[in-house]
Amino acid sequence: MAARRRDSKTTIVDIAAASGVSITTVSRILNNKPDVAEDTRQRVLRVMDEIGFAPQSAWRQIRSGRSGLIGVHEPQDFNPPNLQLIMSAALGVEDAGYSINIITRKLSDAELLGIFRSREVDGIILSEILTYDRRPELLRDHGYPFVMIGHRLDNAGLSFVDIDTEHAIEMAIDHLVGLGHRSIALLIFNPVIRGRQYGFSTWALSGYEHACQRHGLEHMPCLGGLTIEEMSVAARRMLDEYPEVTAVVVPQEVAVVGLLRAVQERGLRIPDDLSVVSMLGEMPSQLATPPFTSIAFPAEEMGSAAARMLLDRLANGGSSAEQAWIKSALTVRGSTAAPRNANT
Repeated sequence: MAARRRDSKTTIVDIAAASGVSITTVSRILNNKPDVAEDTRQRVLRVMDEIGFAPQSAWRQIRSGRSGLIGVHEPQDFNPPNLQLIMSAALGVEDAGYSINIITRKLSDAELLGIFRSREVDGIILSEILTYDRRPELLRDHGYPFVMIGHRLDNAGLSFVDIDTEHAIEMAIDHLVGLGHRSIALLIFNPVIRGRQYGFSTWALSGYEHACQRHGLEHMPCLGGLTIEEMSVAARRMLDEYPEVTAVVVPQEVAVVGLLRAVQERGLRIPDDLSVVSMLGEMPSQLATPPFTSIAFPAEEMGSAAARMLLDRLANGGSSAEQAWIKSALTVRGSTAAPRNANT
């Protein structure tokens, strides 16, 4: 049959008439629904091809069975979205012809599987990982391509990229001990929030405990909630319970703000009265007064690595797990100094 030119008024009604099927059938094929006989699907696709009904991008999706979308699931239970990480992942997939679809709501098992079954995404990057996170195990068992940013307690057969949080916290403690500090606190979110155990805080506490044991230091962990006000309360409690503290490691932005409030209320000065090591980006670390000694959070590197890892799985169809650890660097600035009495 000779190819026909597409009329500017061509609709699915015309496609249905030319194919000898109902309008509903054409609609289901356009939406890539599975419950259409394969010979019918192919006949309609041929007519659409001849008429040139579908835009080229949509046509490629229909023919290939791919959506051209990579999902990023970052449920907002703990932190605001890490825009630098998401942007880096988006840039990482664009050269391969994909776009990013960001999902911030919680997903049930059925909803998560449904995203793949309805071909809304071709693969997914999972963020905000819990220590017993169900999502990666579910996707692994169903053979769907995914990568975690973060890791669980059990990571057998799971692909992830993560910062070595334990090493980062130990590096901060080593720096402070090297300056002469012997009373060092950790101010951080409670790892168990709303009945779920948050991976980052769990690994940070583990690194803190190991470093304290190595150096023979008293453990001074202080756990707070998710808001600035809750972390301000936790910081005040820390200063009350540990009046001897001369330094604190604060690896979350909300906790940093909470600490600064408490420090200002008490009339304390950084680093004269309290040395502080944070985990902040380059710009907020430099804008603080004094500029913060900080552990870099390599969001750009993590987003790029996760995108590359997932694209490799999509291109090669491999099922073997790939796991990448990214070590962070410590940048010394004005918020840390030797304690006033280095012998305490």
